[in-house]
Amino acid sequence: MSKHKWLTIIGVLTMFLLITGCSDSKSTPDNTKVQDPTNQETESKGDNPPTTTKLESDVSLEDQLEAEKGIESVMVQVIEGEQPAVNVDITINNEQALSADQVVEKYSQVIKEKYPNRTIDIIVIQDGKMLKQATFK
Repeated sequence: MSKHKWLTIIGVLTMFLLITGCSDSKSTPDNTKVQDPTNQETESKGDNPPTTTKLESDVSLEDQLEAEKGIESVMVQVIEGEQPAVNVDITINNEQALSADQVVEKYSQVIKEKYPNRTIDIIVIQDGKMLKQATFK
């Protein structure tokens, strides 16, 4: 065979190997699955029912906090379940006279009165930036 034919055959085989070697074919079975040890542990116990967590919002508390001067918006999430908690995101505007620390302190008292036996997580935001995050037990 001539040199030109050999180079053509080698070129075609090289292209074939590159295409098949670099393909992302899912036709071969994937036998490399890694099992999560925590998942095995929970499945083996079997006698513990799965815990349910319920997430609700408190519109009345949102409205109460949004009525304050300097508060642009408020989102309140009430979490029911094993670890009951209240997550509050407070967005302040330029009219807010209090610092972020003072906002957290002031409104944490209001939230604690309504939800006394819960973990309270408050985040204060201004202009899309988080200024303060605090958690109260």
